[in-house]
Amino acid sequence: MAIDSITLSALSDGVARLAGQLRTSVVQVRVDRRGIGSGVIWRVETPDAEGAADATIITNAHVVGAGRSENFALKLADGREVTGKVIAVDPEHDLAALNVHASGLQAAPIGDSSALRLGEFVIAVGNPFGREGAVTTGVVAAHAPADPDIQLEPTIPGQQSAPSTPGATETPEASHAEAHPENGPRRGYGRGGRNQFSRIDLVQADVRLYPGNSGGPLADAHGRVIGVNAMIGGGLAFAIPSRTVQHFLEDVQSSDERLYLGVQALTVPLTEGQRQRFALNQDTVTMVMGVEAGSPAEAAGIIPGDLLLAVDGLRVQTVEQLVRTLNRSRTTGGQAAAPARTLSVLRGGERLDVALTPVARPEAEAA
Repeated sequence: MAIDSITLSALSDGVARLAGQLRTSVVQVRVDRRGIGSGVIWRVETPDAEGAADATIITNAHVVGAGRSENFALKLADGREVTGKVIAVDPEHDLAALNVHASGLQAAPIGDSSALRLGEFVIAVGNPFGREGAVTTGVVAAHAPADPDIQLEPTIPGQQSAPSTPGATETPEASHAEAHPENGPRRGYGRGGRNQFSRIDLVQADVRLYPGNSGGPLADAHGRVIGVNAMIGGGLAFAIPSRTVQHFLEDVQSSDERLYLGVQALTVPLTEGQRQRFALNQDTVTMVMGVEAGSPAEAAGIIPGDLLLAVDGLRVQTVEQLVRTLNRSRTTGGQAAAPARTLSVLRGGERLDVALTPVARPEAEAA
């Protein structure tokens, strides 16, 4: 069969046009005029009278961790350099948010990562080896947690490596070092590694990424960002899904306080036999591993081994969902709502409803 050169030309033009559109919403994260990663202009607020607006830039936690600063120089697609201040970090999902105030910023269109299909065309834009706005393409290989046996590496330049050294990457342990000031506006960076991404969903694609691509967008064929590139391993690129980013930003907007139960919990898988025995239509469940003394959970009688199934009738399958569900009922105005809640608990094969009232505490890491 003859290849239709007109069709190939149209495809080539389409990809080039798509890449050009994405570049306008990609920034280079810099330290001492050296690019250490990428970022995506996620949203832009209404401009002021001078035409400048606040904007939120999304990048990786390991990028800002490697930069060891609260403030970063961000080089825009048009060559301007602006200052971005880190306002939040989620080390578990390798996400960071920066705030900038400037004119002429263009937010990227955001897509729904949950609608991705295997084999779907994707395009990545970033700044590998300092080459601004570089483009690679591929297809979605999987939408699932990383294989725990794959050693993942962040795609940022090694701090001791020359920028021109191909393949230079920093180890996960170094890139996630806790280097931020103690009084920073966010959680600690935590430590990465291969197990970090074996617990959360990722967009996995056969896209080539290099040092400097971290924090850049992974977009679909319509130019909608469906992931934030973070890691490489096993010949694949791993991106944080756009839906996870949206949840992260919702948590950032709510408040610096978090509602607190006082439990240490773990997401655990359910076997087919357990699902049938307990009539559960889910693959994972949140298990209580410990209860803090004097906490709301202890007062309500929650004990280690309890399986937390729902909050006020809303099913929770993971620790992440538990925390989000607790905090989404909050009031505005800087005060956390702390209404009485009903937890659906599975204990020894018996379902129980437990009433308790969470309390608010700053930067709580436990649920």
